[in-house]
Amino acid sequence: MIRLSSVLLLVIATAVNAIEFVGVGVGALSWDQAKSSSRFVTVEADSIWMWDIATEANLTPGLAERGGFALYAGETGIDTLRTTALFDGDLTTYFDPDENAAIERSSTILVDLGGTFNINRVRFVPRLDVIHRNRFLQEFSLRSALSLPLGGVDLLLERSLAHFLAPNENTEPVVDLRFNSVSARFVQLVPLTGRAWEIAELEVYSDGTVPQGEYVSVPLPARQATPVWGQVRYEGGNLAQAPFVVQTRTGPDPHPVLHFIKNGDELVPIDGDSWATTLPGLQGPREPNPAWSGWSTVTEGAVRSPSLNRYLQFRVALPAPGTGLGQLRFDYSFPPIARDLAAEIWPRTATAGVETDFTLFLAAEMKTSGAVQRRDTGFRQIEVRTSVEISRVGPVFVDDEEVFATAQVQPGVGFSLNLWERVLKDGSFLQIELTAAALRDRTQFEVRAVDRRSDVDDGQSVAYQLARPADIDVSTPGGGLIVDLDDDGGDGRTELLANIRLHSPVITPNGDGANDALQVSLSLLKLLEPARLRLEIFGLDGQRVRRAVDRPSTSGNLTLSWDGRDDAGRVVPPGSYVYQIRVDADASNARHHGIVSVAY
Repeated sequence: MIRLSSVLLLVIATAVNAIEFVGVGVGALSWDQAKSSSRFVTVEADSIWMWDIATEANLTPGLAERGGFALYAGETGIDTLRTTALFDGDLTTYFDPDENAAIERSSTILVDLGGTFNINRVRFVPRLDVIHRNRFLQEFSLRSALSLPLGGVDLLLERSLAHFLAPNENTEPVVDLRFNSVSARFVQLVPLTGRAWEIAELEVYSDGTVPQGEYVSVPLPARQATPVWGQVRYEGGNLAQAPFVVQTRTGPDPHPVLHFIKNGDELVPIDGDSWATTLPGLQGPREPNPAWSGWSTVTEGAVRSPSLNRYLQFRVALPAPGTGLGQLRFDYSFPPIARDLAAEIWPRTATAGVETDFTLFLAAEMKTSGAVQRRDTGFRQIEVRTSVEISRVGPVFVDDEEVFATAQVQPGVGFSLNLWERVLKDGSFLQIELTAAALRDRTQFEVRAVDRRSDVDDGQSVAYQLARPADIDVSTPGGGLIVDLDDDGGDGRTELLANIRLHSPVITPNGDGANDALQVSLSLLKLLEPARLRLEIFGLDGQRVRRAVDRPSTSGNLTLSWDGRDDAGRVVPPGSYVYQIRVDADASNARHHGIVSVAY
């Protein structure tokens, strides 16, 4: 791990409001230098990646390419194993411990795959000609591990894959063991016999997947103490389509985790490197630094962690084989948009699916005096991210005066608000009126001010500053940015389905464009996780005619449809049919029935 004093930052501009950045794989800081920790991921100076592998692929021929190895360990010590014979795909070449006086028949063979994979099969065989096919391993133990145990490779590994010991010894020359997939980097074969044996080929097979890789950086410092964190960029372009997940957290110092050592009954703070080299009996606890934020996922290509914190730490999750990353940069700029931003939503309870009038309050503290490059820039744009269904935004008030503003609503995402005049005054107080329907409990509002700033790469970039939740309006007790649903949904019952409306009770599926299909609108409420949603059609005899919809869904306003055909694709005969809407969630379920008529 490098020390923070040696972290080099690449600054691309120094003008007021210009975008600067900290990055890895771009500029002077390499991936291996910036690493705090990694798991199941290969780290080189210029990139990180997961090894690509196909389903049912034999992993052993690629040992050398991946930096893996094979060795044997016995009473005479540990030595590297000549791997050519074991992994060359040639059944006429072989490894026989009897041909080397220094190797006992009971010596352990340990294979390092050179990366961590999910494996589900191990196969090994002797030469299969008449003379040698009986020199197979009759008694052995096969194990796997994610890492080598401390103290030596002769120690037992983590997971036993197979164990053959008399009287249940192996009786087949071809040992082909299949098992449920396990994550492994090391495979250990331990002969449990004094009989002569040989191995011509040793094969370890992947199931085509890998355990999720993770890379965590050291805290990276911005040039200034109170930067505004902005966009996140990588060499592949749009981060939203990237095959990995990036998270960040920010803090005012380089210590996201606090370390302590024991001095009698006293706990003494210490840096992480010194803590790691302290005797275990003297190591104290490790605790999260309360001055640091929690981990936030980068979405819409922007840092979601709080600005005005000098240090940023990131972690990358690589979920699939062949996933890699060469460059990653985090934009920031200075001065701040505001010295402090605080926001509150009112009311903080609502009835599920029922339109409610809300007020969003935003308070801004600005530094308006001193040198120009030290003054806060203010803002003309506000972005609000929330899952409520918004039907109206406005009017908008700044310091109790209505101002001209335009709003753009993104259903299921939130809205953006453009103000006619920039908010610059210290102590500015904004009120944004809106009408919306909350569909799930604990609905969050994320409020951020937006500023456009210069960037030598593309001429312009975006800086974001998140508002912290607070009690800023004296007329509304408490404070926060979360809306809870009424416990009973306003009618004494907990409902998942609401606002069900049949567009027409009669459909005529004749292709003329008028009432060709059943259309049912509804609100799906209170779901924090996807639940199974179905629309099924039944005859009056109770026999199912069609399963028209069957998919996982989350809270929201939806429209379900049936085209008047059965499961075989035939138009159903005229008559009355029962439609059933069903939601199956972990905690509860809901059903709704109705009648629809088919006519021609």
